[in-house]
Amino acid sequence: MGHNPLTITAANSVLMLRCTGVYDNFINIKGFQADNAWGFGEANIAETRMGVDGQQSQGYTPHEVEWTLHLEANSPSIEHMENIRKDFNANMETRPIDIVVEIPSIKIRYSATGAMTKLTGGAAGQKLLAGSQYTFRLVLNGAEEIN
Repeated sequence: MGHNPLTITAANSVLMLRCTGVYDNFINIKGFQADNAWGFGEANIAETRMGVDGQQSQGYTPHEVEWTLHLEANSPSIEHMENIRKDFNANMETRPIDIVVEIPSIKIRYSATGAMTKLTGGAAGQKLLAGSQYTFRLVLNGAEEIN
């Protein structure tokens, strides 16, 4: 038995977002939820077919991945997300959004570009105010190692 030298904490992670035309430089996302900060969804990267002769064929398919950002109700980054939403509404148009997720504990960085597609915005009145969720459909080319 041994010990893995890498920790599995998300506490030191850095999330950055850029929406050129609204925020031309990357902004740091702050105030994400402790138990559910972000999540990558599934990506269907290939399709397969089984022939009548029992031979499987397979092929790559272009794909998107869903990414959801969860912010606390008191997150200062909600203002940034709402400014992007206001821009979309005012122009009745969307803009590409770039995201970067750096996770120093496992020395990994994800970079992706895509669209904000859904949001559950506004603080819900509960015992503790519920935060906001922003969902994106991104083109993600895979993780890269960082030092």
